[in-house]
Parts: sequence; structure tokens; C-alpha cells
Amino acid sequence: MLFSVSLGASLSLSSAFAAAPKSQFKDVNPIVLKAKALNDQGKYKDAFTLLKSVAKTPASYAAMISNLANIDMDNAEETANEAVRAFPKNAELHYLRGVIMGNQAQSSIFSALGYAEKSLNSFVKATELEPTTVKYRKALMSFYLAAPSIAGGDEELALVQLQAIQKANTLEGVSSQVAFYQLTDKPEKATQALQKAITDFPYEINFVFRLATYYAQQEDYKQAFPLFQQAAGMPEPKFAIDPATGETQSGYIRNMSAKLNALYQVGRTAVVTKENTEVGLAAMGKLQAAVESSKLDTNNLPNMEWAKARIAELYIQSGNKKAASDLLMSILVADNKDLRKQVNKLKKQL
Repeated sequence: MLFSVSLGASLSLSSAFAAAPKSQFKDVNPIVLKAKALNDQGKYKDAFTLLKSVAKTPASYAAMISNLANIDMDNAEETANEAVRAFPKNAELHYLRGVIMGNQAQSSIFSALGYAEKSLNSFVKATELEPTTVKYRKALMSFYLAAPSIAGGDEELALVQLQAIQKANTLEGVSSQVAFYQLTDKPEKATQALQKAITDFPYEINFVFRLATYYAQQEDYKQAFPLFQQAAGMPEPKFAIDPATGETQSGYIRNMSAKLNALYQVGRTAVVTKENTEVGLAAMGKLQAAVESSKLDTNNLPNMEWAKARIAELYIQSGNKKAASDLLMSILVADNKDLRKQVNKLKKQL
């Protein structure tokens, strides 16, 4: 693996529309919108079938690229190349191509440098076409920080992008500054920036969740657990539609996702520490209820099959092996090897 860049969320079909200028996706074919809804539900093949039947526009290409990323990355690459040839002035298509090429670089050995170059060129092009779109600058900054110098990584160029983001949007600037510190191995500065951000943006659940996640990664659960609880207990963000895109506002997605994932982490932390079992079970119960009525797509939700496994572990901790057994029987492991291994491990404890 050449480098790792956190752009996985950009592969969801919804992000093909989110934060993109309205001019790019105006008059979107209703079939494309239906395909988007199917993709949000995880019905990738059904969405693909619909997308094959529509005319090739920037919107349909963006949807197809994002859809194929969940099915076959090589086909997604081919479609991304075709898309930028057909619409060379469309920044979103160049951005999506950059995401695809970056992912290909991560999984490639012999062609990694070539893919990295294509990813970098695509992000640069997207930023040149739309210099005021923060999403593209964030992707470019992430690339510069994640890639080694031989593949185009450059901390000074990343700093240039960070400064541009800070000028364009205060909230995004703070968020990107935290990411900059994290990716340049400055954990103390990252935590200080997050602590200040929590004070400056008291309704931003995501900042609390990110600080909790940092402590959890350090296995400092005494600091992580109350922060996960804090994030989980914060007021639910107001649902709103972005008038520029017709999509759910990114702020709602970001903070609602953080809130629900915080509930999951309260349960998981109770499992890991073998403490606060009842608190963990209560959090998981709230998570299950919230997910049932959630407006988020599956890419922004915790994996609920893993959540069931965590609940089963909590039942075992509390001595309720009957409830644990019943729940384990309902878990759909599919082709998730790690989940299957965990479920089998738990069954042996019954």
C-alpha cells in the first residue's frame, strides 16, 4: 500500500451531489434520483441497472462512478476516465476521479505511483476549475499529507490548501487544521485545536466525537467515555435541505452521524472496558431506535450488525446469556470475516 487517505466517505452516491454547485447537477433525471435512493439503501446492483438506462450527463456520470465504487473499483476507474473526457470542465467529475484513483493506489503494488499521480492531477484540476469549493481543497490537502514525497506528498503544499480553506470557511478551516495536525503527527496541537473548537462551536457534535475518538485510539477510555457520552447526549441537529443542491445539508449529515456513532462507541467502550454495562446497553437501545427513523444513508450510519454483536457482548457481561444467544442468531455476517469471527467467538462464551 503506497498511502492511505481518508476519502472513503466521498464514495457514497449522495456525496456525488452534496456540496457540488447547483449548476453541475441541475435538471437531474428522476431515474438518477431513484438510483441514488437505492444506493443509499445499499441496493447497489439495482441502482446500477437504473443508471445504465439514462443519458450520460455530469449527474449520471457522478452517480455511476459513486455506485460502481461499491461494486467494482476497476469499472469505477474506467467510468471516471470516460466522464472527465466527456465533461472536462466539470470539477466534481475530476474530484470523483481523484477519489477513485487514490483508492486504486492504496490497493495497488506495481501501479501505485501511476495511480497516485492521476489522483493528484484530478484533485488539482478540480481545485483549478472551482477554487472556492472547500471539498476539493480538503481532498487535495489530504493527498499532500497522506502521500509520500515520491508520490507527490508535500507538507508545504498542504499548508497552502489549509490556509485557503481557512479563508473560505471558518468551521471547515478549524476542522481541516485539526486534520493537518493529526496527519503531521502533532497530537498535542490536534487535541488543543479540538478542545478550542468544542468551545467555539458548542453545537458541533462532530468535534466532541473526534476528540473522544482520539482518546479511544490511545486506549485512554477514562477520557474517551465521557466525551462519547457528551456527543451522544447533545441536541439532535436540525434536518435541512441545501437549497443549492437539493440534498441533505452536510452539517446535518456530519453531526447526526457523529451523534449516532457516539452512541455506538458508548456501547463499544463499555464492552472494551467491561464497565458501565447498563449504560452501554441503554446507549445501544437508543441507537437502534434512532437508526430506524434516521434520514441518513447507510454510509453515514454505524454498522448495525456489528452493533448487535456489541449488544450481545454486553448481555454476556450482564449475565443474560439467553438474550445474547437470541441476538447472535439474528446477526447477518454476510462476507464480513471479522464479524463472523467475533460472532463465533461470542457463541463459544455461551
